[in-house]
Amino acid sequence: MNSDDYTTEPVVIFKTGKIFELDMVTNVLQEKGIPFYTQEESLSGIKLAMSLQPTMGPGIWYSVLVPEKAAKDAKFIISELPIDIGTNPDIWDFGPSKVTKRSWKIFAWSVLLIFALMCIKLLCDLSS
Repeated sequence: MNSDDYTTEPVVIFKTGKIFELDMVTNVLQEKGIPFYTQEESLSGIKLAMSLQPTMGPGIWYSVLVPEKAAKDAKFIISELPIDIGTNPDIWDFGPSKVTKRSWKIFAWSVLLIFALMCIKLLCDLSS
Protein backbone atom coordinates (compact mmCIF):
# COMPACT_ATOMS: atom_id res chain seq x y z
CA MET A 1 0.00 0.00 0.00
CA ASN A 2 1.19 3.50 -0.64
CA SER A 3 0.70 6.53 1.58
CA ASP A 4 -2.34 7.69 -0.45
CA ASP A 5 -4.21 4.63 0.79
CA TYR A 6 -4.10 6.00 4.33
CA THR A 7 -5.64 9.46 3.81
CA THR A 8 -9.07 8.55 5.22
CA GLU A 9 -10.56 9.35 8.62
CA PRO A 10 -9.04 7.41 11.52
CA VAL A 11 -11.12 4.78 13.31
CA VAL A 12 -10.65 3.27 16.76
CA ILE A 13 -9.52 -0.34 16.47
CA PHE A 14 -8.53 -0.90 20.10
CA LYS A 15 -9.22 0.71 23.46
CA THR A 16 -7.86 -0.37 26.84
CA GLY A 17 -7.06 0.85 30.32
CA LYS A 18 -3.81 -1.10 30.48
CA ILE A 19 -0.65 0.56 29.22
CA PHE A 20 1.17 -2.72 28.56
CA GLU A 21 -1.64 -3.80 26.19
CA LEU A 22 -1.42 -0.46 24.41
CA ASP A 23 2.34 -0.96 24.00
CA MET A 24 1.84 -4.44 22.56
CA VAL A 25 -0.66 -3.19 19.97
CA THR A 26 1.36 -0.15 18.93
CA ASN A 27 4.58 -2.19 18.67
CA VAL A 28 3.05 -4.76 16.33
CA LEU A 29 1.41 -2.06 14.18
CA GLN A 30 4.73 -0.24 13.94
CA GLU A 31 6.53 -3.46 12.97
CA LYS A 32 3.97 -4.10 10.20
CA GLY A 33 4.20 -0.52 8.88
CA ILE A 34 0.59 0.44 9.61
CA PRO A 35 0.25 4.10 10.59
CA PHE A 36 -1.54 4.70 13.88
CA TYR A 37 -2.34 7.40 16.40
CA THR A 38 -2.80 6.94 20.14
CA GLN A 39 -4.92 9.05 22.42
CA GLU A 40 -5.95 9.15 26.06
CA GLU A 41 -9.63 9.44 26.95
CA SER A 42 -11.13 10.17 30.35
CA LEU A 43 -14.50 9.29 31.82
CA SER A 44 -15.57 12.90 31.22
CA GLY A 45 -15.15 12.37 27.47
CA ILE A 46 -12.05 14.50 27.07
CA LYS A 47 -9.73 13.05 24.43
CA LEU A 48 -6.08 14.09 24.31
CA ALA A 49 -2.97 12.95 22.52
CA MET A 50 -1.01 10.47 24.59
CA SER A 51 1.17 12.11 27.18
CA LEU A 52 4.78 11.15 27.74
CA GLN A 53 3.90 9.74 31.15
CA PRO A 54 0.38 8.24 31.00
CA THR A 55 -1.26 7.30 34.29
CA MET A 56 -3.59 4.35 34.74
CA GLY A 57 -6.68 4.78 36.87
CA PRO A 58 -10.44 4.35 36.92
CA GLY A 59 -12.08 5.95 33.90
CA ILE A 60 -8.87 6.44 31.90
CA TRP A 61 -8.57 4.64 28.57
CA TYR A 62 -6.06 4.58 25.74
CA SER A 63 -7.22 4.28 22.13
CA VAL A 64 -5.39 3.22 19.00
CA LEU A 65 -6.68 4.78 15.80
CA VAL A 66 -5.72 3.81 12.27
CA PRO A 67 -6.83 5.10 8.86
CA GLU A 68 -10.16 3.56 7.87
CA LYS A 69 -8.62 1.75 4.90
CA ALA A 70 -6.07 0.06 7.17
CA ALA A 71 -8.54 -0.94 9.90
CA LYS A 72 -9.25 -4.44 8.59
CA ASP A 73 -5.54 -5.30 8.31
CA ALA A 74 -4.77 -3.75 11.70
CA LYS A 75 -7.59 -5.66 13.44
CA PHE A 76 -6.35 -8.91 11.93
CA ILE A 77 -2.79 -8.23 13.06
CA ILE A 78 -3.73 -7.38 16.65
CA SER A 79 -6.18 -10.30 16.88
CA GLU A 80 -3.15 -12.59 17.11
CA LEU A 81 -1.93 -10.90 20.31
CA PRO A 82 -2.62 -12.57 23.70
CA ILE A 83 -4.96 -9.79 24.87
CA ASP A 84 -8.70 -9.10 24.81
CA ILE A 85 -9.40 -6.98 21.75
CA GLY A 86 -12.16 -4.46 22.30
CA THR A 87 -13.24 -0.87 21.93
CA ASN A 88 -15.53 -0.55 24.95
CA PRO A 89 -13.64 -1.19 28.22
CA ASP A 90 -15.29 -0.65 31.59
CA ILE A 91 -14.30 1.88 34.25
CA TRP A 92 -12.07 -0.67 36.04
CA ASP A 93 -10.27 -1.86 32.91
CA PHE A 94 -6.89 -0.67 34.18
CA GLY A 95 -6.69 -3.93 36.14
CA PRO A 96 -6.76 -3.00 39.81
CA SER A 97 -6.82 -5.53 42.59
CA LYS A 98 -9.86 -5.89 44.83
CA VAL A 99 -8.09 -3.84 47.50
CA THR A 100 -7.48 -0.98 45.04
CA LYS A 101 -11.11 -1.02 43.92
CA ARG A 102 -12.29 -0.98 47.52
CA SER A 103 -9.93 1.91 48.33
CA TRP A 104 -11.24 3.97 45.40
CA LYS A 105 -14.83 3.30 46.44
CA ILE A 106 -14.13 4.27 50.06
CA PHE A 107 -12.45 7.46 48.85
CA ALA A 108 -15.42 8.33 46.61
CA TRP A 109 -17.98 7.69 49.36
CA SER A 110 -15.88 9.72 51.84
CA VAL A 111 -15.80 12.70 49.48
CA LEU A 112 -19.57 12.47 48.96
CA LEU A 113 -20.18 12.22 52.72
CA ILE A 114 -17.99 15.24 53.46
CA PHE A 115 -19.75 17.21 50.72
CA ALA A 116 -23.18 16.24 52.10
CA LEU A 117 -22.16 17.27 55.64
CA MET A 118 -20.87 20.62 54.36
CA CYS A 119 -24.17 21.23 52.55
CA ILE A 120 -26.17 20.38 55.68
CA LYS A 121 -24.01 22.73 57.77
CA LEU A 122 -24.45 25.49 55.19
CA LEU A 123 -28.23 25.03 55.19
CA CYS A 124 -28.30 25.11 59.02
CA ASP A 125 -26.21 28.30 59.06
CA LEU A 126 -28.47 29.96 56.49
CA SER A 127 -31.63 29.10 58.42
CA SER A 128 -30.22 30.52 61.68
